[in-house]
Amino acid sequence: MKKITLIFAIFAVLLLTVSAGTEREYNAVEGMKAPYFEVTDGDDGISWSSDGKDGRFVIVNFWASGDASSRIAANRYDSYVKSVGEERIGLVSINIDENRRLFEEIVRHDGMNGESQFNVETAQASDLVRMFDMSNGLKSFLIDPDGTIVAVDPATETIAALASI
Repeated sequence: MKKITLIFAIFAVLLLTVSAGTEREYNAVEGMKAPYFEVTDGDDGISWSSDGKDGRFVIVNFWASGDASSRIAANRYDSYVKSVGEERIGLVSINIDENRRLFEEIVRHDGMNGESQFNVETAQASDLVRMFDMSNGLKSFLIDPDGTIVAVDPATETIAALASI
């Protein structure tokens, strides 16, 4: 009887251990499906969801005004998409600044395409940082038409090669 009780106890411990670790933690790396998300620009009402890629590759770029490398990347990707054409590759550039006026001024000052720029509220910014595993800094992702991440922080040459541009 003690043997059966011990087996049940071990089984219960194993079951609890496995079930406690079942919450999926997303790791946004090459080869993984990108998490589903939607962004909406509150003032303009423009929205974008990750399932509406229209058969194109999409650059999903995260930036903040206080993060110089991410702001430079936002400008670089914006210029690149303008040069090759939005019909060939999409851009969704997501700003996580709390100050919307600062975001708007930077977009205007830097000459970025306002239709591909989204400023998200703090709660959504936190969710996106968690979903895309950006606790160590903001990143950019190249997502193929099937929703798979094919490059993280890609150079424009990498984008051109992978998207056949």
